[in-house]
Amino acid sequence: MLRMELLKMKKFSKLSIPYLIWMILLVMIPIAILIVMAFQKTNGIKIFEGKLDFNNFKVLATPKVIESLWLSFLYSLVATICCIIIAYPIAYIIARAHFHNRFLVLSFLVLPMWSNTLLRTKAVASLFMEGNIISSMFAKIGLILPTLDLYGKPLGVIIGMVSMYLPFMILPIYTVLEKIDHSLYDASDDLGANTFQTFWKVTFPISLKGIITGIILVFLPCATGFGIAEGLGESGLIGTFIQQQFGNNLTYGVGALISLVILIIITASLFIVGKVDKEGETLL
Repeated sequence: MLRMELLKMKKFSKLSIPYLIWMILLVMIPIAILIVMAFQKTNGIKIFEGKLDFNNFKVLATPKVIESLWLSFLYSLVATICCIIIAYPIAYIIARAHFHNRFLVLSFLVLPMWSNTLLRTKAVASLFMEGNIISSMFAKIGLILPTLDLYGKPLGVIIGMVSMYLPFMILPIYTVLEKIDHSLYDASDDLGANTFQTFWKVTFPISLKGIITGIILVFLPCATGFGIAEGLGESGLIGTFIQQQFGNNLTYGVGALISLVILIIITASLFIVGKVDKEGETLL
């Protein structure tokens, strides 16, 4: 029996070789290069020509980096909370609905994910500018709408983030809710629980796994990306700062160090989430 298990493990280990090669080439080697660059003062992508230098660490204490990290965290936190508030009722209604076209409804919800993110960002940004297409359409029939002066404003950036990443919150929550055994609801009714008690004691604890997955899928790209925020007129987030180091300033060492710090924070966050939600168990 043990020999059969070892043979199966050996067989599957051979199948994992392509994935290991993929991980080494596209994950491990880039991270190693990032670590090397973080400890060098390089001007451009001269990875192994720079000298060992710890001055890059001084940048971490500068007001600009601290403010960028704080703004990125704040924007991402607010956007993630908004996504949870909007996505949970939508996912709950679809999961509990008694109709056969749920897949069609979900398709409409995730349809924006199939289009280019940059184009969607530009479309949202155009709505926040004076003389946008909606105002122009209503102006032709004599209705003057108030201008949404949200371009470059925190509210505009948060609305943009929510509109971009809302499907990533809906899908994992829906997936968990849809798989809940309906006999649990029957048991809750038999025990005399009302609708709210059933939701709070049965539905919500089970759906936490989907919420945590959604938080990871929404918070991390909001905190580290630069395309959406910059497209909506906000250039003070940490993703934009890193892009400037690699793009305009050519200070690759500084950009690599900050990227490495963010990578460590993300890894630690995922580790904590894994501990909290180990095997579907949560703190609640």
